[in-house]
Amino acid sequence: MCDEIVALVERILESKARDSHLNTNMLESEIDSLVYKLYNLSDEEVKIMENKLL
Repeated sequence: MCDEIVALVERILESKARDSHLNTNMLESEIDSLVYKLYNLSDEEVKIMENKLL
């Protein structure tokens, strides 16, 4: 799972290096989901985190 997160971060960095205005929200959301799974967060905990991030 950690390797997946690293790969996504690298994709974001490479994409932003080519075009700093590129929207990477989908990749960032994938990272968020993997982190939630990594820490075994419940649906309720994820909702709390998502609301804090907004």
